[in-house]
Order: sequence, then C-alpha cells, then structure tokens
Amino acid sequence: MARLALVFSGGAALAFLPGRFSIPALVAVLLALRPIPASRRPGVRLSLGIALVAGIVAASASAEGWLGGGSEGPGDRTHASAPTSLADARRPAVGGEGGWASQAQAWREALARRLTRLYGDQAAMVSALTLARRDGLDPAVREAFARSGTAHILAISGFHVGVIAGVMVVLLRLLGLSRRRVGVAAAIGAWLYVALLGFPDAASRAALILTVVAAARARGRPAARWGGLGLAFLLMVAHDPARLLSPGFQLSFAGAAGLMGWAAPMTRELRDRWWCPSALASPVAAGVAATVATLPIVAWHFERVSLVGIPATLVATPLVVVALPGAIFSLLADIVHPGAGSFLAGGVGVLLGALSRVTATLSAPDWASVWVPRGWVTVATAGALAAAGAAPWAHGRAGRRLLWAGALAGILAWPGLLALQARGTAEIVMVDVGQGDALAVRTPGGRWILVDAGPPWRGDPKGAPVVRALRRRGVTRLEALVLTHPDLDHIGGAGAILAAFDVAQVLDPAHAVGKAAYRDLLEAAARRGTPWRRALEGQAWEVDGVVFRVLHPVGAGRGTAGGGDTEANDVSVVLGVTFGSFDALLTGDAPTAVEEAILPRVSTSLEVLKVGHHGSRTSTHPSLLARGSPEVALLSVGRRNRYGHPDPSVLRRLREGGASIRRTDEEGTVRVMARKDGSYQVESEGPSRR
Repeated sequence: MARLALVFSGGAALAFLPGRFSIPALVAVLLALRPIPASRRPGVRLSLGIALVAGIVAASASAEGWLGGGSEGPGDRTHASAPTSLADARRPAVGGEGGWASQAQAWREALARRLTRLYGDQAAMVSALTLARRDGLDPAVREAFARSGTAHILAISGFHVGVIAGVMVVLLRLLGLSRRRVGVAAAIGAWLYVALLGFPDAASRAALILTVVAAARARGRPAARWGGLGLAFLLMVAHDPARLLSPGFQLSFAGAAGLMGWAAPMTRELRDRWWCPSALASPVAAGVAATVATLPIVAWHFERVSLVGIPATLVATPLVVVALPGAIFSLLADIVHPGAGSFLAGGVGVLLGALSRVTATLSAPDWASVWVPRGWVTVATAGALAAAGAAPWAHGRAGRRLLWAGALAGILAWPGLLALQARGTAEIVMVDVGQGDALAVRTPGGRWILVDAGPPWRGDPKGAPVVRALRRRGVTRLEALVLTHPDLDHIGGAGAILAAFDVAQVLDPAHAVGKAAYRDLLEAAARRGTPWRRALEGQAWEVDGVVFRVLHPVGAGRGTAGGGDTEANDVSVVLGVTFGSFDALLTGDAPTAVEEAILPRVSTSLEVLKVGHHGSRTSTHPSLLARGSPEVALLSVGRRNRYGHPDPSVLRRLREGGASIRRTDEEGTVRVMARKDGSYQVESEGPSRR
C-alpha cells in the first residue's frame, strides 16, 4: 500500500509541481518501481502503473480543468463539426447537454489545444489522426490524400484503434500480464479511446471485434473474427438503421471483410508462388485486399478512383503506425513535462512531414485519380461478384465455362444496368483559373459541357488550368463550349480547349468585337470544322437528363444582342441548369439590368448560383437573390486581384440571403455533385496559388 501511495503522489508531483521539483518526484517514482519479485510481478506492476497514471490525471484535472491547456472562457470552445452523412445527422448525441458526450467533447477540445501548442502547423493533421477532428485540415492536404487513395488514414478507423490496441498489448506484456488479461485490458482501453472520440462507426466496429476476440481467448476458445464482425454489424445497425446509408459505415465493414477474407490467402500466394518476402507480402496483401473490397463503394459514392492507392498506402502505413502512438505519447508526456512532450512531438513531426510529401508526390500526376461513371461501377461490381461466387467451383473445364458465362452475362446486362442507373449524379466544377471564369458540367452519362475557359494561357495548351482539370477527370470530348461573352478572362483559354479536346460545338452571344483573341478562336474553330452557333434566349437542350436553358441574351427586336456600342457584359449568356429537382444559374458577367430582365424565368429555388462578374457590385441584385434564394454561391475570383473582387456589399447580400459562399481564391477548384432529388454535396480541392 505504501508503494502504491508513493507512486500515486509521485505521478501527481510530476504533473503538478514546477520543473525544478520534477526531478525528485521522478526519482521517487523510480524507487517505487524497483525490481519486484517474480511471484508478485503481474498484479503489482499493473497496480503501480494504474496508480502512476491516476496520479498524473488527478493532478492535471485539478490544475488545468481535466486535461485543459489553461483556463477556458465562454468563447474559447470550438463547435463540434457538422454531421458528415445522413446517418450522422439522424444520430442523437449521447448523454445530453451535460452528459458524457459534452464531457468528451470538452476533453477533445482541450487535447486539441495541446496539439496546437506541440505541433503548430501540423496540429490539424495530428488532430485528424488521433481525435477524429478533420475540420481544420488544409483543403489541399485533403485533396492530396484523396487523390493518392490514402484518405482513410486521416479518418479514425479500425486501423487506428488496432494500432492503439497493439501498443497497449506490448506495454502490458512488458508489465508481465498474461495473454488473456492483456487482450481484455486492450479491449477496455480501446473502448475508452473510442468513447473519447465520440463512438465513430469504424472505431466502434473495431472495438466490438476486439471485445469478441478478447472474450473468446479469455474463455480459452478460438477467436471468431467473422463472428465479431457480424456481431458488430448487427449491433450497430440495430442501434441506428440509418447507418446503412452512410458511406463511412459501408467502407468500414467492406474494408474489414476484405482484410479478413483475402489478406491471408493473398499473403500465401505472394509468398509461395511469387517468392515475395514475408515482410513485404503481408502489407502488400493487406493493402490490395482492403482496396479491392472498398473500391466499388468509393467509386459509387465519389465517382473517383485512385490509381496509386496501393503503393501510397504501402508507404504511408508504416509512417502512421509509428506516428500515431508517438503523437499520443507526446500528449501524455506533455502532461508530465512540456519539454518531454516537445521532444517527442519533434520526432512525430518528421514522420508527418514525410507522410505529407509522399501523398503530395503520388497525387501530383493527372492520372493519379480518375473519374469513374456509376454505370461502370455497377457492371464491374456485378462481374466481380459473379467471378467471386463462381471461384470455388472454377476447377477444370466446367469451372472455366461458368466463369466465362458470368462474364458474358455481365456484358449483356450492360445496357439494362445503365438504364436502371436512377441514382446517377451530375457535377458542376468551378475550375480555379485565377481572375476569370471556367465552369464544367458533367452529366450522369459522363458527358461534359464547358462554360467559359478562363484567361489566356501562354504555354503548352496541355498545361492550361482548365485543360489539366478536365484531363484529370478523364475528359476527351466536350458536347459544347459556351463562351458567355468575349472578354479575355472568359475566352482567353478557349484556344487551349479547342487544341486539346474534341469540341462538338461552340455557342456565344455573337457579339462582334475586334479582339485578336476572338478572331483567332473563330479561325481555329473553322479549321477544325467545329460548328459555331449563336446562343439566344429560349434555346434549350437535354443531355442525359440534364437540361440547359439559355435565359439571355434575347433575340433581335427584344433587346440588344450584340454589335454597336453594346458592352460585352450586357449580352452575357445566362444559363439555367436543371437536373430533376436540382437547379443552378450560371450568370457569366451579366449586370443587374440583365438579372432583373430574366427574373420571371429564374427558378424560385436555386441550389447553386454562379455569382455574376466575380462578385462585382454591378451584379447580384437583391431581387435576384430574393427570387432564387440560392443555397450555394460560387465565386470565381483571383487571389489578391487588382479589381477588389468580390465586393463586400455583394458578400453581405449573399450572407443575409442565407447562401453558403464558396470561392476559388480561398478554396481552389470547387465541385458540386448533384442528385435528381435536389440533394447535393460541395467539395473543394485546395487553396489557390494564383
């Protein structure tokens, strides 16, 4: 008992006393932890370890308000991040206003403040890795991880819980605990960690599996991994059936099932038939198994697949395996002594820097991430399931015939599967071109319409921002190139577009100008045999269920359509884009007079508004906002541009109208993925460098 008291008080002294008293306290703890007789080693060491941790936590609680980094005023706390899925939005908070949920949130915020002090610019990444807080991540970092196929590393998952449990197992084994007790203790520790995070789906699933395995081993029975996975699935769905709709939930269980079902056979195959060293075969097999299992779900929900995911994961995983426990130990060490925490944080920072460089390098090529139509996903998944189902019988001639029959059935079913593709999405991509406009619209069938092409590009056409953005998405042909008006910040990049893609037709307001760039475009289109048509109010066309309507300019006799002294902005093409219940309005550089003229033809429930003239005060009239009530306002504007765009009065009107403002100068390229029911999601690709 005396030894327990000494260790507890020593731990409290280490956390609470000033630095000059910490050395005597450390000596006292080391004396208390001197060699213990083997007969009493497991129980006594565990008790002493608990006493030490309890002393540190108790002192920290009294000194800093439960792991806090100083006093906290009413305005210091950050808000919890918004729900990321339908399932998250429906799930009620656990514990109520003053219950466990709010206490855990307070602890997470306090730990996040410590991470900010320890890691500086890298704190957001460490918070994502350890505390499931991704709201502070740089959009460019998010995009690099997504394009390299390593986004799962930044999301708390079974992998992270497994790393934490593995570290606990090693430490507890060093204390002399038996394997059975270690398993139970690791499961308990995993649940405490998951509770601190707020019980995210993937982490809860991993903790449930660990619990089942630990209970089986404690009773001397074989560990039933599939039973643990099935039990976790049933319990989580029973608690909240809406989880089934969550991409995160689907990815979590698919990845776990892939690892359990395919990792071991693939490892044996690589080791025995391909003479791959065991140290390399196991991680390669695990990466391939998890990637293949989750590939259809990733492609279906995000319509994008990383081609560098497996090699990127193989390089990134060892870095995270070391960095994750290192970050947690740095937090614990910081509680004991700031110098120790900073020392460990420096080492973790080197690993995180290497992780960032790996993802940035592998995500840089245009082909690193490709767009995949949902029809392809459906057919590929059906074929894979058919092959997997036939594999156990694929022996001899009969088995091979069965596989061929399944493949043939998938090919024949292609048209029908595409016809059943009712959940397809359309996409609006506002490309970051600096001070200019370029918006690409993708239909559910994978066809593209480009509205404006950004400012001039002097170098190789393949390097133009719009060309790069479209190439990255697998575009080879444009159904239409709409040039809203002949200003250089809208038509300057059109020459690169005509040189890089097969363009079915060009539409513009036919406003006669003498600019050399405009004449060059006319000549380039004529050389390629590309039809050039005049856009007029009343024209409409449909592509794969997406309807495009020209709302302006008007025809002869009803207003100014071009020529004379008319300003180019006055004849700017205004397009309405409709996909089921989803409506967007693309206004080019149309001034307020044009906006008022088209009001009767504007939808009364706009999901997206492309703000006119880069946010100039000459556009975005209050009457347009009152009529359309846009939910998202897209602003294409150059960073620190000389025009002062966007105008503060326009931003104020948009905010007062309830619109969410998304800007290329702050977020880079912005994409809106829309569904027929009117739902949508908005993503950005990183801050502008222009």
